[in-house]
Amino acid sequence: MVSASATAVALNLTVTEPTTGGNCRLYPDPAVRPLVSTINYAAGRTRANNAVVLLGAGGTLTVYCVGAGPGSVHVILDANGYFE
Repeated sequence: MVSASATAVALNLTVTEPTTGGNCRLYPDPAVRPLVSTINYAAGRTRANNAVVLLGAGGTLTVYCVGAGPGSVHVILDANGYFE
């Protein structure tokens, strides 16, 4: 469980079963999408990456995934810790 006073989280991001290549971005403010991805992936490949991500207002975290074409991907987030 992440504390309500947390300002950032340390996590492991896993993408699995992607039907097309693409990338996912994790960020605090849904209005300001970063240009840098947290993880890149290829079709049919499961990949994981560690990240420390700032949290938005109310402890929110935005996950945005985009592929090279129509398709889907499963995203798994495992919180390892948090910063206050």
